[in-house]
Amino acid sequence: MIRIAKTFVCVLLAATAAQAQITTSHVKVLVTGRHCGDLKNVFLVINGDDREDGWVKLTSVGACRWEADLGDGTISTSVARFSLRADLGRSGCQKAAANEADLTANLEFSCCAAGPSRNVRVKVEPPMPVSYIRDVRPFAGDRKPGIPCRERAMFAEGLASIGNTQFGSENVNLFLGAVGPKPQMPGLLLNDIVVDGGVRVLSRDGVVYRLTVQRAQGKMRSAPTLSSNAISIDIKKLGELKFERAEIEVIK
Repeated sequence: MIRIAKTFVCVLLAATAAQAQITTSHVKVLVTGRHCGDLKNVFLVINGDDREDGWVKLTSVGACRWEADLGDGTISTSVARFSLRADLGRSGCQKAAANEADLTANLEFSCCAAGPSRNVRVKVEPPMPVSYIRDVRPFAGDRKPGIPCRERAMFAEGLASIGNTQFGSENVNLFLGAVGPKPQMPGLLLNDIVVDGGVRVLSRDGVVYRLTVQRAQGKMRSAPTLSSNAISIDIKKLGELKFERAEIEVIK
């Protein structure tokens, strides 16, 4: 009986420790990988806010170790999602481990992902609100397994910049028009559009064609379809937006 009681207490304590969560403004980051010591400018993306002016700059505190004080901002280790931006590219997404002793959120990232990293520029005419959503999958090869996450940013004047894209590990969708509970237009999957060494120009008909192909290939979170009604709706909405063209290019 005593042995059973001791076992129960040990299991209870282990479960409590595993579930320990804190709210804090202090974040510590360990970066792993062959080139972690080469990093100069390192930022955190927190809870999917991928606007560059929303990134949190990290301070180096030793070899491959960084930290940040969020000031008046706080995060909960139970729900917060993080990813890394650096000179060499981006990381996958992670949750933080809670350190109850010094009230810090501890993170570990592998940096940086293998494969090409592209900075993508989008210009829409006439200027109108645009936004993007990055659906990020766990990065293969990370020492600490990552988690899926969603990151986004909005731009008011039809000019968007999407940094360090890793199309092998994320889907990047561009949305035309004002952002609301439901987007005015379906997302335009940039993975299939971006080309290296040139500018891809899409007219109104080009956007309709791309959306039609996405539906036919089942890339809109629904079964494959060639719905003529959906095509008509796309044409109507682009007309309402007075959309003329989009230029999409890779910039260094």
